[in-house]
Amino acid sequence: MSLLESPFKCPVFGPCFSVGLVLLFPSYWFIDRLLSCAVPTSIDRSQGFALRLLRLLLGVPVFLLLFLLSLPLGILGLLLWAPLHQIRRPFCYQNQSGAQAPPEKIVGGKCTFVFISANLCLLPDGLARFSNLRHTQKRTGTICSLLGAPTAPREYQGVNGKSEESASLCSTNHVQTRVETDQEEFPSEISIDFPRGADFLCLQEVFDGRASGKLRRLLAPSFPHILYNVGPSGPYNCGFRFFNSGLFLASRYPPLAAKYFCYPNGRGEDSLAAKGLLCVKVQVGVNEEQQRIVGYINCTHLHAPEADACVRCDQMSHLLQWVLDFQSENSEAGEITVFDVLCGDLNFDNCSADDHLEQSHDLFEVYKDPCRDCAGRDRFGALGTLLRPECLYHEAVNTPHNMKRTLQSPNERQLYLAPPLPLNSNPDVPHGTGRRIDYILYRPPDSFPATVVDQFVFITQLAGLSDHIPISLRLSVSIDPTTCL
Repeated sequence: MSLLESPFKCPVFGPCFSVGLVLLFPSYWFIDRLLSCAVPTSIDRSQGFALRLLRLLLGVPVFLLLFLLSLPLGILGLLLWAPLHQIRRPFCYQNQSGAQAPPEKIVGGKCTFVFISANLCLLPDGLARFSNLRHTQKRTGTICSLLGAPTAPREYQGVNGKSEESASLCSTNHVQTRVETDQEEFPSEISIDFPRGADFLCLQEVFDGRASGKLRRLLAPSFPHILYNVGPSGPYNCGFRFFNSGLFLASRYPPLAAKYFCYPNGRGEDSLAAKGLLCVKVQVGVNEEQQRIVGYINCTHLHAPEADACVRCDQMSHLLQWVLDFQSENSEAGEITVFDVLCGDLNFDNCSADDHLEQSHDLFEVYKDPCRDCAGRDRFGALGTLLRPECLYHEAVNTPHNMKRTLQSPNERQLYLAPPLPLNSNPDVPHGTGRRIDYILYRPPDSFPATVVDQFVFITQLAGLSDHIPISLRLSVSIDPTTCL
């Protein structure tokens, strides 16, 4: 069982879909440049009023005229592109593994899995400017060079405690793990660099098609399995989606099954994108009886407007049911599940009084948040992941080293992290904690071996490239070495 790369059952539809995109691109690009001329960032404002006025007076009319001239071609492309979305699978799959075999050996000792989640704000340049970000294509290239660093060899702790790149197969019945997140000591840190040897990369807001293509091309050497263009665009449920979900999942391990679920209740500007949940089942190895060792990773991006708590709660209820349905449909007898992880931008935090409905949702009865002490209170060491847009280019946070230094100071970081809502509402919130809206949650043990939280990392390497702080979670599985052959 494996995924097909083409999102269409008929091979003819793929080229037709691409032709439609090519015909649409001139109109898309001209309207994007028009917005870029009209919406200044803080850097543009620092360049003086005269230059901004010149860009506005010259750029807007020119690109508006070009957009109008390109409309006939764009309409033709739309008529070709939009209907094909009705028969298109709501995600694409890129497999660059070549002749490499999937990981086959589960070893004695400690086996780790590293997850990274990051909201990259890779919208078309004109829309990214509303978040005080610009040059989407240039940012994408820089981000790829940081995320796509050569993957370190996979290391396991063998029976004798030494690193081993491979070891023997092990019996199913002796995979023993525990959840060990100490209530007093939260294993968190602030790091300049992304962790080497990451296994899964869950990205949000990869809306721009060219940015997605660049990510796929440059990340492929480190992550041979990539799911992209997730979610429907065009006509959908009596509406029109201008963007897909923006979700992008890169994996070292081959996916066995994947399914996308679109939230039915988006409002306002969020209804223009097909936000939803991507559920993926991956194979991480086999045991001595050739039973598959698998994991589940779920990626999502919830409703954004701060006032719509009920919408987010409904989406989380849908999410829980969809995860249950997906795992029921795709689980097979004899398989061993070693992790079940939920990553993404949930657009609420655990310290804002305005987010009390989300904080007490049943989601946190099923999935565990390593940063959370209880509803309304985070553990010591947890940090906000949303930056104030107007401060992105300030010296204190415009480089990875400067941002790390700033985040380490409670008094300084409060100036640059978005504060809990409403302001000054919760005196128990540590000074300068900020809004932590990006999550990596894991499912505690039930019918499958549990995971141990080794480390939770707040990463500053995307300073000046996104308005979110990426996060990373390292989970460990301890395997009884006495059963290894």
